[in-house]
Order: sequence, then C-alpha cells, then structure tokens
Amino acid sequence: MSTPAITIDRQKCMGTGLCTVYAAATFAHDEDAKAVVSDPNGNSADDIQTAIEACPTGAISLATAG
Repeated sequence: MSTPAITIDRQKCMGTGLCTVYAAATFAHDEDAKAVVSDPNGNSADDIQTAIEACPTGAISLATAG
C-alpha cells in the first residue's frame, strides 16, 4: 500500500479540529493550533477522505500517485 500524499494549506487552516475528529490517527494540531499530518497511514483511506471533506476551509488535499 502506498503512502498517501496529504497536503495542508496552513494559510487556509483555521484549526477547527474536524480533521482530528474524523481521522485522529492521521491528523494532529501543532503548537500554532494548525493541522499537521502525524501519520499518513494512520487511518483508512475512507476516514482520511471524510476528514478532507469535513474541513470547512478546504485546507486539506490528497494527491494520488499515478
């Protein structure tokens, strides 16, 4: 299984924490209360996608290897 390439736009992130609600093993918050990827394989692909879709600012994106 390949590692997903998850990108977080820190300018857009407002630290709502929804990503950590839906994919707590993948996302965390840093000292600035901004989302960071703690383990790209921490949650299932479905959970990660749900977290991405839940982000109110669209700060999280996923690139698939092709």
